[in-house]
Amino acid sequence: MVRNFGLAAILILIFSAFVSSAAAQNVTRENSAPALDDASADSAIAQGIWKASLGEKEIIIAVNQSDQSLFGLAKYEGDDPWNAAVAGSISDSEVSLSLAALRSDALASICINAALQGETMKGFFVESDSNGMARKGYFAAEMISPNISGYSSASVAAAQVAANETEQTTAVQKNEPPASEEGKKAAQTQSDSRFKDVTQLAKGINPDILPRMASL
Repeated sequence: MVRNFGLAAILILIFSAFVSSAAAQNVTRENSAPALDDASADSAIAQGIWKASLGEKEIIIAVNQSDQSLFGLAKYEGDDPWNAAVAGSISDSEVSLSLAALRSDALASICINAALQGETMKGFFVESDSNGMARKGYFAAEMISPNISGYSSASVAAAQVAANETEQTTAVQKNEPPASEEGKKAAQTQSDSRFKDVTQLAKGINPDILPRMASL
């Protein structure tokens, strides 16, 4: 009996503590709601289309933002165009982005850390690929549109077809003999047709049928 009473008392104390804690949390949420709204209003916005530079290369990044999570797409439209997937996060005004790019000859990873100030970002990047190449440098970006619906991927397929056609043309040209060698072969063939080797013509003739020279 005493044991059951003690257990019931403990349960009542736990329930009372839970109710008090829940009430305190509700009061805290009500008091802090305006502050949270102000913080959300003042939070940095990274969503949009950005024109960015990775050292000497210029890329386009389309960023979606959900609270502190960032995700989207990126592209490079230079000599060897590529597309990339983007993922990252934002905390206050610090932006971290990771790009996974599928290039024609390698898989590349690009990590970006930058400070967001209004519609500009400045920071640094580190890049490495599956061929073992790596580089780092200065990163800068400027928002060119807050609406990411106008983003389009790079035309990688057309560029690869053009590159393949160029390689095939180069291979054919390497396999073709020089014009001077062809001329030499043609001249040699014509010379062989005009002059006959008598030793070759005499092969197969029975020497017994040839006239013998009379003795002096």
